[in-house]
Amino acid sequence: MSGIINRPGLFAAMGPAFTSAFGNVDVTLTIDDEVQPNTARGILRQSREIDLMPESFTSVEGMTHTLSLSASDADGLQQDRDSVTIEAVTYAVRAVADDGRAMVIVALTGDI
Repeated sequence: MSGIINRPGLFAAMGPAFTSAFGNVDVTLTIDDEVQPNTARGILRQSREIDLMPESFTSVEGMTHTLSLSASDADGLQQDRDSVTIEAVTYAVRAVADDGRAMVIVALTGDI
């Protein structure tokens, strides 16, 4: 994700405003093996999913952790290469999705 989306000026301040208002975690990004000098405010979410395996009728439970960041804070962030550090614990970036407006949603690996 290397700044390929041209964002309308209307959205320029939305990402920082969202993370400032709703952020619940400060993160340090490592992009292309370089620890970024400034921390970024993010919105960390956890969702729990339960499904039933059709063959054995066994319940399967999974947890997904996503981190919403201002697109300006996450410029250059890529999946399967970069990482995010939250409270001294580092998590690999599994996927990066850009909403095309102001935010980037990052799927994290590991147990948070």
